[in-house]
Amino acid sequence: MNYNIKGTDITVTPEIRDYLSKKLERFDKFMQAKDAARADVELSYLVGEAKMYRAEIMLFEQSLPSPLRAVAEGGVLYEAIDKAAGDIFTELTRGKKKQQHVFRRGAARIKDYLRGFRSRP
Repeated sequence: MNYNIKGTDITVTPEIRDYLSKKLERFDKFMQAKDAARADVELSYLVGEAKMYRAEIMLFEQSLPSPLRAVAEGGVLYEAIDKAAGDIFTELTRGKKKQQHVFRRGAARIKDYLRGFRSRP
């Protein structure tokens, strides 16, 4: 999977890149075309009353009906990355379960249809 990392008011260090690549590798098992998949990651530091970090992940893949997007905030940058990656992972697993359910339901209908043919003389 290809990924782009953008840091706003943050310098993206090699440790952060390694951490993100480890988190994004979890999504590879859901991708049909791993080379065509792309993830855009934006990391930023929110200055204000509550000093927080923000992570936004956009996942593009041709088998997905629309791009997946997750935004999370945390007191530590790694916390924000974990929350956003967890949200994307949840959406991917939900989609995979739904796809399996539809496939199995269709297979059960075909099996019932074929059983009907066997019972006839």
